[in-house]
Amino acid sequence: MSLFGDEDVPAKQSSSLFDDDPKPAGKTGNGLFADDDDTTDSPWSFPTPKKAGRGALVKSLLPASDVPDAYIDAFDALLEGGDRVSMAGVTKLLGSSGVSSSEQAKILEIVGHGSESDGLGRNEFNVLFALIGLAQEGEDVTLDGVDERKRSAWSVCVM
Repeated sequence: MSLFGDEDVPAKQSSSLFDDDPKPAGKTGNGLFADDDDTTDSPWSFPTPKKAGRGALVKSLLPASDVPDAYIDAFDALLEGGDRVSMAGVTKLLGSSGVSSSEQAKILEIVGHGSESDGLGRNEFNVLFALIGLAQEGEDVTLDGVDERKRSAWSVCVM
């Protein structure tokens, strides 16, 4: 016997908070607000934008207008003609920087160039130079570290 009559009606099983919410056809999710369905007609279902490639980030992270004169002078000193520092020049700089070989490899990986590259442009070189400075100071050798240093006073000392 129930409180509102003589009939015992079994409780209705529903996965919705409110019984009057229609369930989308063919969907069997049991989310509180039926938000677990994979419909694409929602204005919020835009694809996640892809991050820019590392190469594009390295090329735009430290333009010549944002670096100390020492960076510009070092780039100009290592130029062997053209507008790029050769990988031989990069290797020479890394070798004379006092940075361990594992850190050197990490720096080259971050900058995104191997021995098969035709060298580094000015902006890429600026990032390389900043990464060497971070390694010399015992800081984490990351693009985030370069970006943080760029925002603060330039105190990265290279050689």
